[in-house]
Amino acid sequence: MELSSFLQERVKGALVRSRFLQLKDMDAPTSFFFNLERSVAQKKLLTCLKLPGGRITADPKEMSSHAMQFYEDLFGAESCSQECRRELLEGLPQLSVEERSLLEGELSLEELTAAVTQMATGRAPGIDGLSTDFFKRFWNILGSDLHSVLMECCRTGSLPGSCKRAVLSLLPKKGDLALLKNWRPVALLCADYKILSRALSNRLKDVLGSVVHKDQSYCVPDRTIMDNIFLIRDVIDVCKIYNLNVGIVSLDQEKAFDRVDHSYLFSALRSFGFGDGFVSLVGLLYQDAQCLVKMGAGLSRPIPVRRGIRQGCPISGQLYSLAIEPLLCRLRDRLSGLSLPAACSIECPPTISAYADDVNIFISNQGDVRCLRDTLSLYERATAARVNWEKSGALLVGEWRDQAVPSLPGGLEWGREGLKVLGVYLGTEGFKSKNWEGVREKVCARLSKWKWLLPQLSYRGRVLVVNNLVASTLWHRLVALTPPRGLVEDIQRAILDFFWSGKHWVQAAVLYLPVAEGGHGLIDIQSKIASFRLQTAQRLLFTCGPSWMDIARLLLRRAGRLGYTKQLFLLKLEEVDLTGLTSFYMSVMQAWKMYTFKREKTESLGMWIFEEPLFFNDFIRTPTLQSASLRASFREAGCTKLGHLVRLTLDALKERTNITSSRVVERVVEEVFAALPVKLVTFLNIENLCEQWSEEGEYSFPSLSVTPDVGEWQERGGGLLSFSTPVLGKFQDAGKKALYQSCVKVLHLRGLSGVKESRWIEFFGPEVSPKGSWRSLYKLPVEKRTADLQWRVVHGVIATNRYRAHIDPGVGEECLFCSLTETLSHLFVECPRLSLLFVLMKSLFEALGEDFSYAVFVFGPKYSAKKKTVHTLMNFLSGSAKLAIWLTRKNRAQGTGCVEPVLVLEGLLKARLKVEFAYYQMMDNVQDFNSVWAVEEALCSVGGDGELIIHF
Repeated sequence: MELSSFLQERVKGALVRSRFLQLKDMDAPTSFFFNLERSVAQKKLLTCLKLPGGRITADPKEMSSHAMQFYEDLFGAESCSQECRRELLEGLPQLSVEERSLLEGELSLEELTAAVTQMATGRAPGIDGLSTDFFKRFWNILGSDLHSVLMECCRTGSLPGSCKRAVLSLLPKKGDLALLKNWRPVALLCADYKILSRALSNRLKDVLGSVVHKDQSYCVPDRTIMDNIFLIRDVIDVCKIYNLNVGIVSLDQEKAFDRVDHSYLFSALRSFGFGDGFVSLVGLLYQDAQCLVKMGAGLSRPIPVRRGIRQGCPISGQLYSLAIEPLLCRLRDRLSGLSLPAACSIECPPTISAYADDVNIFISNQGDVRCLRDTLSLYERATAARVNWEKSGALLVGEWRDQAVPSLPGGLEWGREGLKVLGVYLGTEGFKSKNWEGVREKVCARLSKWKWLLPQLSYRGRVLVVNNLVASTLWHRLVALTPPRGLVEDIQRAILDFFWSGKHWVQAAVLYLPVAEGGHGLIDIQSKIASFRLQTAQRLLFTCGPSWMDIARLLLRRAGRLGYTKQLFLLKLEEVDLTGLTSFYMSVMQAWKMYTFKREKTESLGMWIFEEPLFFNDFIRTPTLQSASLRASFREAGCTKLGHLVRLTLDALKERTNITSSRVVERVVEEVFAALPVKLVTFLNIENLCEQWSEEGEYSFPSLSVTPDVGEWQERGGGLLSFSTPVLGKFQDAGKKALYQSCVKVLHLRGLSGVKESRWIEFFGPEVSPKGSWRSLYKLPVEKRTADLQWRVVHGVIATNRYRAHIDPGVGEECLFCSLTETLSHLFVECPRLSLLFVLMKSLFEALGEDFSYAVFVFGPKYSAKKKTVHTLMNFLSGSAKLAIWLTRKNRAQGTGCVEPVLVLEGLLKARLKVEFAYYQMMDNVQDFNSVWAVEEALCSVGGDGELIIHF
């Protein structure tokens, strides 16, 4: 019965998608909606293949035969040098005993349950046809049985046949698509296989960071692709600023995932200290593995998979990071990397930046090139990997006047302009400008694809198009780079023009507000950039050792020649000269200026206390150090932190700063210590503690409570803008969404400060507010276009005759139904023609157990989850009534159709009820119909013989 119910729901879903979308999914965030943009004709299909002799064929048999031979060769094992493998795997980092023990042991049912919970729904099933949706639905029935099956598989060392086989679905890459090497094989795996793999992945992720160095960010928790982009961007900037030389070699590996030898992979795991139990579980995933190539509508015969990591397997990314780590370890140990002058030295100069197989090597001399060539040769012989030098790239940064330019292997030549790193152009300013070439035109072209559907799209649908399909394509570059002046403004204008498709009825800033605060959540690109910069600040201050941190410090130190890094975020920035920062870090500090921060003086700062800045710091504000000349003396002496002051005796401080007055020096020290809480002074005086402090050390940054900097603005009743939400609290804990929403309000403070909550406040009085009702305006079952009308009514952006008369004096202000002036309140509430309509509305509300009022009619109910069914039906009734009012006015203006609002309302309600009832009846699910439409039997009920009874 439950399986029948599950399948029936899937059928219902198909019917909804194909027949019932106008009411529910036409502009909801569904795959159907997002696929409206795509044309089947535009999909890249494998229509022909180039055979080994160069001949191109479209014959299905020849294509299938060629594909089978190609993947038999690709997934067939090659001989590898065991001696080279042993050499490559020597000296690798090791798991601790505790970490190793966490990975061992039998899989528990709880682990499998957690894996099922994490898996996405709606994905294509494997060869057995059972989807993840099926396992999620019936896990309480199947879970223990699948656990028993997998335990038996662990004992026998073999998975069921369906788990061993994967269907290879080919996705196009760049290049000639007649060549199979330019198609990425993604494995469609059975759901039970992926459950096992996900459970192993969950175990592995907790220890992966212990053996995979921080310069490899692929599939390691708390590391992102942006770590790699930030590092290379900052290395290029450091080289320009400090006149350093470095070469960056970007390696391209041929079929990197598909060429990983299985025996090498398991040897690497053991060399990292993984136990036999965990290695055997991973081995189970690849034991007797096979694949079937999907060509057209058919599948090839099974092809043995003796090498390669399956792309599409939950643990594949982690396994690849471990597989390539021996190569990266060997390079780190032998390369000199970025050479820095003594004044800018860091503990570990960068040598590598890796994201999976996208590896960038920092080269300083010919010796580094020889090391790179020899290490790659060793790696290829040990693992059967292949470097494709033709697709690799190289960038020479710096003048290289007094140093010989290294020669590169494989015919690779140095470039001088830049590199494309993980989708971002980095290098000279001219080369970086490629990131923005044609962006404005691409955005407009993307928006224009929706013009055919625009008249049918609600405001919510338009926001989905902009936020999810257009603006999101910009984020990857905007996270790491500062866009050229004017570009963001031009794109924002195009977005607003698309949203309104005509007259702009309200200020743009209103649209950017959250839905619950009267906006539509339309993306504001400038606020998004500001939130990205604040997220960068969070990582700088509170994340332990991202790969780019040390290089970023070299750039931050240049601000005002103060030598501060994290300390910059504790200063009164309006007093600080930030000259010297790169454009990116200047934008980070500009975003930080949008907020004020508060520190707790009672907080235990630990060793950070020695890092406290002496200048522009309210925490230890001293009158004497307000003197610019005195600050200059301390700065030139390298005495800029509290630790410097504590370490030096008064005589040494006087000598180093060249200040002749002993009284001045004594006063500075006295004022600094007087500004500190007694508890911290006691801590500072612990014997030899200061000697343990190192300027290159990593110390926990103090906790900061942040609030938006609103200047003299004060929140008053009746205004739309409110800073009561979101509550940011501790900066380190602030979420991405909260940061973005607060940025919107700060950046648009001037535009929003004079906007009223609603034009209806004058009619209802200040004690009546739409707060709490905004979100209910769009709650189903109301149609979204009707909800748009409700939103405009609350905001008062309706073209009444009084409004039109201001624009066109030839139009009279009078109501079309009476001689009174047609204002907003008259049109929707006060006109005598509405009396019968409100009688009907009052009776329907009373039947629902609710009181009717004009305020509830206009603003909607204050939504409560406990009264969800009643409130959503009240909203539907109010929306339908407003639509009836608007339609009858339109009919009177055009001289056609019914002009009685109560009759039109009744018609709208009856038509919707009949359509809904017919649908639910067809689905044999009248119970759900009753839960939505027959609440308190106010509108309708279902008779004993199954007929629909309408009650008005």
